[in-house]
Amino acid sequence: MAKYLRVVKGILTQFDEWYTELVPREENTMADALSQFASSEIENYPRNIYFQVLKTPTIHVINMIAPVGVASCWIDPIKTHLDTGWLPDDAQEARKLSVRALRYSLIEGLLYKRSFVIPYLKCLSPFEADEALKEAHEGIYGQDLGGRALAHKITRVGF
Repeated sequence: MAKYLRVVKGILTQFDEWYTELVPREENTMADALSQFASSEIENYPRNIYFQVLKTPTIHVINMIAPVGVASCWIDPIKTHLDTGWLPDDAQEARKLSVRALRYSLIEGLLYKRSFVIPYLKCLSPFEADEALKEAHEGIYGQDLGGRALAHKITRVGF
């Protein structure tokens, strides 16, 4: 648990502001029962309770905690324009944004690019794009491909 605490404290330094809240045991009976179960001896477990002992620690898993998207990216002005009609003060930039936004649709808060071949392509932030590329390279969507075939595969999936 000390390793997990160090990981969490390291992640908390990346936030400007955060808080913790103490939840009394009476209001969190499931977590309390789980903590008592985990701290008791194996011989004392009732036979009708099944559990799994992990052979390797999960502390080595990459991306245990999802990052919070606080950085702005190219998607934000287009979403804001489509959602609220906002335009930049600069007339030339406002015109560029208006023309560019015509190629996109905002559906349930998510930005999609209209396409002639495929109905809609989901627009990804830089972090989401990195994750999609990692998954595609790791073969989650099938066999590993490179170059144009990889780009085509990611497009077929809808990104």
